[in-house]
Amino acid sequence: MLHGPGVIDSGEAARLVAALRPARIVVAGVMGRCAAEEHGLLSCWTGERPSAALAADPSAVLANRGRSPESGRVFGEGVAARLSRPLVQLECADETVIGWNGAGGEAVARRLGWRLEARTASLPAPAGNRRVIRGCRPGDAVLVDGLVIGRATAGEVVLASDGEGIVAERGCRLKEHGVEKLRRRGPIALPGAWCTAGPLRASPPAAGLRRRKTGRVLVLDHDAVALYHRLADDLCGLLAIGDDTTAAVLHLGAHLGLPVLGVTDGDGDGLVAACRGAPGSLVLRAIDGRDDDLGRELAAYCDGRTVEWEAFVDRALGILGDRVRVVGR
Repeated sequence: MLHGPGVIDSGEAARLVAALRPARIVVAGVMGRCAAEEHGLLSCWTGERPSAALAADPSAVLANRGRSPESGRVFGEGVAARLSRPLVQLECADETVIGWNGAGGEAVARRLGWRLEARTASLPAPAGNRRVIRGCRPGDAVLVDGLVIGRATAGEVVLASDGEGIVAERGCRLKEHGVEKLRRRGPIALPGAWCTAGPLRASPPAAGLRRRKTGRVLVLDHDAVALYHRLADDLCGLLAIGDDTTAAVLHLGAHLGLPVLGVTDGDGDGLVAACRGAPGSLVLRAIDGRDDDLGRELAAYCDGRTVEWEAFVDRALGILGDRVRVVGR
């Protein structure tokens, strides 16, 4: 299992595949899938958390490239602690094979010529609706289930929730708009949530060929991850609502050859490398109202009907009028 785009963009995934010749390659994360497709890596994608996908295959090993050796181990520990079996982690940040909870990685280490390290992982004692995120860097965006809810101010972030909101006990400056978006999805359960910090992908995307000029427009409302779950051949473009969603969807759309109309309000968090998107993309900034409301106003016109992309963008500009300004094209 390859976790995230870093291990692929760096070329390390290709070297691991050549050396280990795995029977199957699974990629976790939407940016990981994007990177795998761009690099021509034959693999299947999972929308599950790494621990859930690894639990389904007792022979699977985890390949990761942390921003540092320490952060790579923090991630691996979190995954290994959620498994009921030992786990072999291939940490590319310092070329180490890590055997978690008694896993034997000797054969893999010999084949790669990497150092072997044994470690133990266990889940912390239950502490209510609380979550600790380690391996952060001050300034990192802190995400819960794909939504940015704050910025890290220390190497360790501790979040707590009563099910309705989130309190930063330490190490995080909350972003209330992000917490509000998370609250709208339903009760907040931090122990089972996907929690992380830092950028999603540092490398720019490779441009893909334009798919089609006429078709359906897919709405992605503060949920870039939904793109791969709902991707279809009859799409001609994407309507992205929210700053971080727009940034991520511009990135994914450039790779897929799908233009993006993004509705933002200027509170983005730099989750991916700057990208102008596929030709025909346009980014709007709300100057009267919130991106949530303006975007949903446009979403009402994306009801599955077939449209011509440029005509859809022109109509959107007419609907929103002087409530927005163009900030990117």
